Amino acid sequence: MAAAVMSASAILGRIAPAGEGLRMAISTYIFRASAVAAASSAAPTGRAAFTPMAKAAAKVSGAAAKGSASGKAGGAAAVGAPAGKLRVLCLHGYTQNGEVFRSKTGSVRKAMKGCEFEFVDAPHSAAGAFPDSEAADYDAAGSSAEDGVGPRGWWHAGENAAWPPGQPWVRPAMASVCEGWSDSLDFVRHEVSSRGPFHGVFAFSQGCAVASALLREAADGSLLALAGVRFAVLVGGFLPRDAAVVSHMRGGGTPLRVHTLHVTGSEDTLVPRPRSEELSELFDSSQSSWLEHSGRHGVPTGTGSFRDALRKLLIDASEQTP
Repeated sequence: MAAAVMSASAILGRIAPAGEGLRMAISTYIFRASAVAAASSAAPTGRAAFTPMAKAAAKVSGAAAKGSASGKAGGAAAVGAPAGKLRVLCLHGYTQNGEVFRSKTGSVRKAMKGCEFEFVDAPHSAAGAFPDSEAADYDAAGSSAEDGVGPRGWWHAGENAAWPPGQPWVRPAMASVCEGWSDSLDFVRHEVSSRGPFHGVFAFSQGCAVASALLREAADGSLLALAGVRFAVLVGGFLPRDAAVVSHMRGGGTPLRVHTLHVTGSEDTLVPRPRSEELSELFDSSQSSWLEHSGRHGVPTGTGSFRDALRKLLIDASEQTP
């Protein structure tokens, strides 16, 4: 089986662009055959262990290919997706960066087998945003200028620009003016379009707001690289306090039809559950699920109930009608 898949892959690269429908059909076959071959090699002798996760990945990838062949917007975004991988856009939280976020999601990525993760750095520096003693509260420990990128942010609190000395610092989650928001959206649109297409989103804190705004644009047909997204994991997410930003995220008010897993910490005092619930109202409630962990503001370990919820999310997304 492995040899046959390799041969098919070689043939696939020689198919002319004019035969895009055929190319995607063969790509889907290669992916499914690869999954079966991998499962068979790992299974006990005489029995193939084609797991629910492998089936879910095959269904999502196959549906994207089908949409492409029929010319639908969602399918157009799936053109060029590597066979056998669901591509996930990852957006970090305030004072983190892509590499820090990657290091904090190792067990999550392991739980989401069959996915390929793409991490994007926010465009604004967040160096010196708050004392080092508070870094752990923002799950930002380890994000320093020494890594070459330093702490980054998707927006800053506009109030802090002219704040009198000695006055309390306004956290970005509480800002009535999200300074840098528009520049961040312009930046991340370019990154998504050049790195896409994507089948899913995984975001934390500030990154959840940016991800939700991008999904709104995709639903409106203006961001094809995310038009094929079927699932989103939103950890410690919240709806910003900036009225203009919220208006953009809500769009026409139609719920976003994406399978979502909203994750909140019972000890999260920075973004308590009610703030995450405000964000969840942007999405179709019939496709939303929740997980509450016992920690603070951060990404929980991808084991136990979180692992199970992640795997169920992929299976649910695979059953969605294109």
